[in-house]
Amino acid sequence: RNCKMTTDELRYDGQVALVTGAGRGLGREHALLLASRGCKVVVNDPGIAYDGTGIAQHQVADEVVEEIKRAGGIAVANYDSVEQAHAVIKAGVDAFGRIDIVINNAGIITPETWTELSLESWQKTININLTGVFSVMKAAWPIMVEQQYGRCVFTASPAIYGAGVAAYAASKAGVIGLANSLQFEARKLKLDIKCNVIIPQANTRMVQDLNSNISASRVAKGKSELKSAPPEVLDRMGPEKVSAIVAWLSHSECQSDAKIFEAGAGYFAQLNWARSAPLFATEKERVEGSPLPEHIRDGQDTLHDYATGDMPRSGDGAMGSPNALERVFGHLRS
Repeated sequence: RNCKMTTDELRYDGQVALVTGAGRGLGREHALLLASRGCKVVVNDPGIAYDGTGIAQHQVADEVVEEIKRAGGIAVANYDSVEQAHAVIKAGVDAFGRIDIVINNAGIITPETWTELSLESWQKTININLTGVFSVMKAAWPIMVEQQYGRCVFTASPAIYGAGVAAYAASKAGVIGLANSLQFEARKLKLDIKCNVIIPQANTRMVQDLNSNISASRVAKGKSELKSAPPEVLDRMGPEKVSAIVAWLSHSECQSDAKIFEAGAGYFAQLNWARSAPLFATEKERVEGSPLPEHIRDGQDTLHDYATGDMPRSGDGAMGSPNALERVFGHLRS
């Protein structure tokens, strides 16, 4: 549908944002946009390769900071890995005294297929993409709790739908569970802390380098190069086309929580869990003892019925709709 815009500009004056992996690609665009709207930004990036290897290049973060300053904004660089999260958060607090926004963007990807994937490569990916996010949030959370305020954006990937990079896909799926769990904690404490997830798709340096590596590997094995999208498609897939949703989820006006949003090429959509109509095999339905596999087999039409199902609310730790749970357990109280 067409998008209409009001003239009320969203501002972030007086707020401080940490953007991890902000030296290139998506993170760079997130940092530039927030800074252009008055936000003070901690530009975190050790400047390593897309797969976590290589020598750190501090100028990657420095260049973004200089770009922000030339445009009249305020920013500082930090070169620590997200595995050293306390140092990352300390850099923001030392520079600006607070952290209002955390954009968990840093990540790595290795090109191994499932048959090639080693435990070492798996663990390295999990360490950065999932444990690194845990570490950043663990360090930032007490600050947000004390402020009773925070906006947190987590970065998943279309790989969660299935991709030939199992470690990356698993780490990005884990990020969703982490975000929902933190939202549960914020609701329990009744704090204005919002945790949301984006699933971005963009033609970033990571994607380009990964595809080049895969193509080289294919050629070495006597296969054809990896097919690339047409230039006109890639031109529309710039990382700057994603940052608007990140900025919105970072704003104090935004009340979304435990939500997931797809974003790419100026396209945005909210993703939700879907629950089918419930299949009952309980004492109330005259099923004696435990349900049998045959009950599941004979209930396939019900389990494929989403039209009369519902959409679970993320971040509340509950399974099953209230009506379904009442039907299962209500007779025990009667």
